[in-house]
Amino acid sequence: MQVIFVHITIFFVILSVKSFTMQANNSNINDMFSGTGSYPLENLSKENRWVKLADALDWKHIEAEYNKRLSNQSRGACNKPARMVIGAMIIKHILCCSDEVTIVSIQENPYMQYLVGLKYFREAPIFSPELFVTLRKRIDDKFFNDIMLSMHKDCIKKSGTSESEHSDKSDSGISGNSHPLESSPVTHKGKMKVDATCTDAEMRYPTDINILEDSSREIERLAQKVSSKAGITRPRSCRGEARSCFVRYTKKKHKGRKLIRETKKLLLHLLFKDVQGFINLLGRLGTDVLSCLNHRDLSNFSAIRKAYEQQKYMFDHDVCSCLDRIVSIFQPHVRPIVRGKAGRKTEYGAKIGVSVVNGFTYIDHLSWDAYNEGSDLMLQIMTYKERFGYYPQEVQADKIYLNKENRKLLKKLGIVCHCPPLGRPKKDPNPEEEKLRHKASGERNGVEATFGTAKRGYRANNIRAKLKETAQTWIAVCFFAKNLKKFLMGLLCLLLEKSLRLQQIHNTIATGGYFG
Repeated sequence: MQVIFVHITIFFVILSVKSFTMQANNSNINDMFSGTGSYPLENLSKENRWVKLADALDWKHIEAEYNKRLSNQSRGACNKPARMVIGAMIIKHILCCSDEVTIVSIQENPYMQYLVGLKYFREAPIFSPELFVTLRKRIDDKFFNDIMLSMHKDCIKKSGTSESEHSDKSDSGISGNSHPLESSPVTHKGKMKVDATCTDAEMRYPTDINILEDSSREIERLAQKVSSKAGITRPRSCRGEARSCFVRYTKKKHKGRKLIRETKKLLLHLLFKDVQGFINLLGRLGTDVLSCLNHRDLSNFSAIRKAYEQQKYMFDHDVCSCLDRIVSIFQPHVRPIVRGKAGRKTEYGAKIGVSVVNGFTYIDHLSWDAYNEGSDLMLQIMTYKERFGYYPQEVQADKIYLNKENRKLLKKLGIVCHCPPLGRPKKDPNPEEEKLRHKASGERNGVEATFGTAKRGYRANNIRAKLKETAQTWIAVCFFAKNLKKFLMGLLCLLLEKSLRLQQIHNTIATGGYFG
């Protein structure tokens, strides 16, 4: 009977403990979603991916770099914390969602709120989605390169420390006496993979007919805006006739050369009349009405005039290209980049030259104009030296980089590059050189994988920012988000390596072989 009574007592004690735990958990959940802000986010599970990312980043360094780009030391409102704005940008590009959806996601998710630096859960939005545009104007690709370099060096330091500790312990276990080697300055170290790609901008496919149609529609909008500001009736325009011409063209199943030239001729004539009418309207009303046109309107009008001149030149001379050709009225900085890739001969966006070091990607050159990436090699080598303090021991690059000037440069700097020699191939090639060349070619494919990950996983091939400076920041954040995954994987590998070494030391001590 006493045994049965003891078992019953233990059962009721366990049941009361479980009920108390459930009540505590329910109260925590109620506190979290009650909107009172009484649930501390530091109690969240450390196994969540957003919590791990927040704990791994050096927010003090990010705050210092972010504050360097502010200009409100003497006047203006106080800024949002760097952890809040940079954390929100990281969430946006990891999830590949819009600005509005990003704010709503953070508003609903306590783990994301922990990443952006909130102490307690709250249901109010952290800031307006329009602030993302201001942030993209404020920071640039150099900002994310500096942050990534700090994280990269931190990984190198941790991996180097663990290796040195392991070597010291193994040396002490074998002989007990160690003679430190004389340290010599390092001049060459590491491998650098270089390549270039195009990050496509989101825009309408740029045919000549589409550009003229967009110009006609935009000049009509500007005329309506100026007329409303002046309080007069909008002057008669050729918009209706231009629209009818464009619709007739689009409905044709087969668009021959004659139809294309007739449509372009008519659209050019109608656009010229509308532009002249708009200029005459401004001349009659005076410069006071220009206050209703913002910077974007003036930029679009300038792009319309330039696009008309280019289209008129190409039509009169019967050519298909011109210098600095405008392919979008709303993004006049975008240029066609002829790449010659399978399926897409021409791409429209920014061309970037990147270097990959230990899996971390750095944007070394970003240009909206087409250029030969072979000219980037000297810049990338010097940038590598500025970042790490020494030259790369080996450079892995595509054939376009390996011209005569770059080969001389690599030889002068003592940098290894396993590339095929110029001229005719040898009849009896060295097997060792062929093996090293094949290995280097396989390792260089890592930079191609970087492009694929950034474009497919983080939408680097769909840049939706319309301004030049905001688009450049968008591109930089895409590659920064990709680098964060590499950074977290590196930390995980270091933790696993240290745990395995500790387990090995524990087993060695248990068997008595560590001090033997």
